[in-house]
Amino acid sequence: MSDYVIDDDDFSEEPENEVVHWMAPKPLSVGAAGVAAVASAAFVLGALTTLGVLAALHWIDPRSRWEE
Repeated sequence: MSDYVIDDDDFSEEPENEVVHWMAPKPLSVGAAGVAAVASAAFVLGALTTLGVLAALHWIDPRSRWEE
């Protein structure tokens, strides 16, 4: 393993510049159209989920077992 170690780093002096340049993330700006699109998509997803659950409950139909 020691054959692969390269020991040419010299950390005896402090660096003059920043080692890492930190940047703040850009603010997210979607505008009114983006907000409306997300709200519409959430409503459609909720409506489709509700219809899917109602269809599954109709398909399972637990009441037919009790009527017999």
